[in-house]
Amino acid sequence: MDLSELSVIAIKSLLAEYDTVPEELLGSLTADPRQQVQALAGRIRRAREQAAERAQTLERMLERERRFHERGCRLVAGVDEVGRGPLAGPVVAAAVIFESGCAYPAARDSKILPAQAREELYQEISEKALAVGLGRAEHGEIDRLNIHNASLLAMYRAVQNLTTAPQALLVDGRMVLRLDLPQEAVVGGDGICLSVAAASIVAKVTRDRLMCEFDRVYPGYGFARHKGYPTEDHVRALRELGPCPIHRRSFATVASLGSFGRDDWPAFFDQLNCAASLEELETVASLIKPLAGGFTPEELASLRALYRRRRDSLKKGQLHLL
Repeated sequence: MDLSELSVIAIKSLLAEYDTVPEELLGSLTADPRQQVQALAGRIRRAREQAAERAQTLERMLERERRFHERGCRLVAGVDEVGRGPLAGPVVAAAVIFESGCAYPAARDSKILPAQAREELYQEISEKALAVGLGRAEHGEIDRLNIHNASLLAMYRAVQNLTTAPQALLVDGRMVLRLDLPQEAVVGGDGICLSVAAASIVAKVTRDRLMCEFDRVYPGYGFARHKGYPTEDHVRALRELGPCPIHRRSFATVASLGSFGRDDWPAFFDQLNCAASLEELETVASLIKPLAGGFTPEELASLRALYRRRRDSLKKGQLHLL
């Protein structure tokens, strides 16, 4: 194909007519002596190479799902959880089923993706998946069951919450769930298995959003920044403020600050934290005062620190209104 009589602008217009540039035309672009035209050819070739790499990666990521498909299990759910390491908040799990042959999203291990990419993929997964299920194990369940069993519980709940019943499971890690379904435990599954990677993204985005909500409920700990993980500023806040009701009391860093085992301590903490006026704050304080002898020193210090923070905050709010 002779392109010598066409301007660069005309060649670009010609290329825009093709979804896939014919090999003959690509050869003519490459042979054209003009640098701009050769640059166009280079971009097209690189785009093809990248598309081929993505296709190869997708094929590798779908190997386990397709093995189940060959066995007659068309509805395969990938299952993963996030939140084993934090000192606060729940562990969150997700289960994701894709219909065979759908327009699969380019899901990857959620841990290596920037936050914006996770949000975009979360939206794409929500749109393209046949079914998505979410499950949680709360901080109290983590303390009662231990983090390993609580993580399994969250994954079990995620599978149970799928709107379409799965025929097989691909579970991230070394353990399978106590369900009467064909399953495969996939170590590092969020990096090598598409449906597990998708589940890791859904679980991660869901938990991150939840911790941002907790940041508003329990200010001062920095949950929106560190999502409950044991960062330096989180541990510093714990030492200064004491644990709040969503901290995992069985974790060593939290337990070292006191037992915080009295049943009514979290309720009083929440009441102080949610007081909407100085009068309401003082009412809650008056309920706590006669019970002070029943709290551990750490519990009482935590309530007193919260009372002072809320009192100062409410006073500033009133001054601002004036």
